[in-house]
Amino acid sequence: MEKTAITQEQLRRLLVFRCADEFMTAETEALVRETALFDPAEHFCCLALSELEEKVVGLLKPNRVAHVLGCRDTAVELARLWGADETDAARAALLHDITKALDTDMQLALCRAYGAPLDAFSKQNPKTLHALTGSLVAHRIFGENQAVISAIRCHTTGKANMNMLEKIIYVADYMEPNRDFPGVEKLRNLAYTDIDQALRVGLETTLSMLRQQGKEVSPESAEALAWLAKR
Repeated sequence: MEKTAITQEQLRRLLVFRCADEFMTAETEALVRETALFDPAEHFCCLALSELEEKVVGLLKPNRVAHVLGCRDTAVELARLWGADETDAARAALLHDITKALDTDMQLALCRAYGAPLDAFSKQNPKTLHALTGSLVAHRIFGENQAVISAIRCHTTGKANMNMLEKIIYVADYMEPNRDFPGVEKLRNLAYTDIDQALRVGLETTLSMLRQQGKEVSPESAEALAWLAKR
């Protein structure tokens, strides 16, 4: 199989995430040897919060940094309000888009490298994969706890029986201060008064948009809405 040409920034991300093998060529191997692109001894596991922020920012595309930091600040505020762990909220928010910069081929390569099976929806809709791959990287590379990993895993689609931290990360991602779309102020108001209603509005808005675009709806999102309807 012909190997895809990648940039230095892409290669560094793949090396950090331990999924670069499929993209290595004589040229990229020489690049790694001759530059400070990647230090195998660099430490990513179980970092203090300030160190985690520094590492994450260095792995994001520049145009995603403001969103991630805004999501972090919003998640901490909501955790304080709704009684969730503020540190877990900060860590999950910082890491929720950690693999967003990877293209589809790289997302799939990461899944193969980690031995992660894909369900039918993910195979047909690979643009949603960053939630899965982000949770895998949060676990394998950053050593995060299960609460953080689970919140990252469901931050794009939601799921039935979401706990408070999972709700907070989904909602914070949707309405952090840099988001600007019709209805976002309503969702922001709900987030501070009725987190379940905020979650429902976010899910319904996403599903409506997907249906208008003729795109497939995640079964997990449909299950999340059905669960909320019974509460």
